[in-house]
Amino acid sequence: MGRLPADPGYDYVLNGSEQGLSALTLGDPYFHVGARLLALVTSWFPLAYQAVVLSVLVHVVWSICAVVIANVIATETRKRWLGYLAGCFLIAAPHASESGLGNVGNVKWPLLAALLVVSGSRTSIQTFPKSVALLAVTTGFTQPLTILCGIPLVVDVLRIRRITREQLTLGVLLAGTASIQIAKVGIDSAASGQSTKVTAPWEGMGLFWWSGFVGPIAMSAACLTVLLLRRAHVDVWWVAVKLSLAAGVVALASYRMGGIADRYFIVPMTLAVVALFITVQQLFAHMPKWRMAGTVALLIGLAIPTTKWFSSGPYLMTPPIWKSEVNQATQFCRANATAMVTVSSSVHGGNELACSYILRG
Repeated sequence: MGRLPADPGYDYVLNGSEQGLSALTLGDPYFHVGARLLALVTSWFPLAYQAVVLSVLVHVVWSICAVVIANVIATETRKRWLGYLAGCFLIAAPHASESGLGNVGNVKWPLLAALLVVSGSRTSIQTFPKSVALLAVTTGFTQPLTILCGIPLVVDVLRIRRITREQLTLGVLLAGTASIQIAKVGIDSAASGQSTKVTAPWEGMGLFWWSGFVGPIAMSAACLTVLLLRRAHVDVWWVAVKLSLAAGVVALASYRMGGIADRYFIVPMTLAVVALFITVQQLFAHMPKWRMAGTVALLIGLAIPTTKWFSSGPYLMTPPIWKSEVNQATQFCRANATAMVTVSSSVHGGNELACSYILRG
């Protein structure tokens, strides 16, 4: 909580302090409004406490997105316990810890996960149209892959042969924000993603990486196979279809845009696991013992990697305490008011700040 492990480090907070609301329009290269808004709010607090404030705000976003997922799944499945589990899957996904905890640059992933789940729920879209629209706009101006939230809408159109006004509005918002993001970064960058990325498995790539890389695709393919072969016509069955399809497509799109990296596992893994639980519940709907056995087996299977891998590694624990860095810089600046000083904010380095900025507090 006292460190700044975030990527892009302190840059967003500094931008917010220096440019105010106009910092929300900056790109990196795409619009990243969600992260920049949190950084802007953080910049209003005393310098020494900004690391704690930023971490709290980031975790609040993750928690809100988990609650959204929990409520949608509980409503669609009519199983509150399954909703609670679905929300926990987002937060406790073992691949999320290094890239998720306190990381303002990655709030785009829980936002995308929440919007994908909401987009797969016709009930939620029709019941809370304004809230869904707000989530869509926020996510669209934060996450370039938001257009993929149109997948559940397409499935509904193909299945029912009609689209509601609320779904149409959501589709327009998704297309509109995607068009603006593409215009911001250019079509080439939008199609290829990062120029520097790891695209091929490396020698000694462990189970952590392999599971995050192929796990969501394998689970979504298995769920889709079972779901489409059985062809049930209940709505909850189709929620699982939409989540499975979205998990597979997001996994492939993430690989295309950024290669193999743990942050790209968060959304596909969350959606695939939720779809898997729903599939098991529906597959054994009339066989309580088998349903219970399958649910317990899945919980145990997921608890093992979560217990093993969800921990704070060097990336999170190595950086110095932010408040200590600020105190040292403040002491230096009191004797050198016109100097520049480097304040370390991550294992990758720090930010060179003017003493006038530091003394301002």
